[in-house]
Amino acid sequence: MKSPAKSRAPVHELQMASMVIAMRLPMMMMEGMTETSSKPESTRAVSEKMAAVTDGVVAAQLSVINSAATFWLDVWSGKSPAAIAQATVDKATQAALRPGRKTLRANYKRLSGAG
Repeated sequence: MKSPAKSRAPVHELQMASMVIAMRLPMMMMEGMTETSSKPESTRAVSEKMAAVTDGVVAAQLSVINSAATFWLDVWSGKSPAAIAQATVDKATQAALRPGRKTLRANYKRLSGAG
């Protein structure tokens, strides 16, 4: 059984993501109203998203490669191929989301002044 903190994690992350968006939008709106070409928060937001996506794709691919490398060992140890495939998808999904979660927490701390 999952712990209560683990089962709330996706909801907590959605709330945190909403807060980061709410804190970032006024800053980005002010950047949009200025004549300067320097838009640090907008640039940072886009570059962080691209880095998190790239890191997530690489992490997911490495996770799948690792699962493929151990597939036959898992089958020979008695695991069903369907269970192995499901575990592979679950691990790859978690690996893909991990970089974005890390960036989300860092942005929340930076923008809220917490930490």
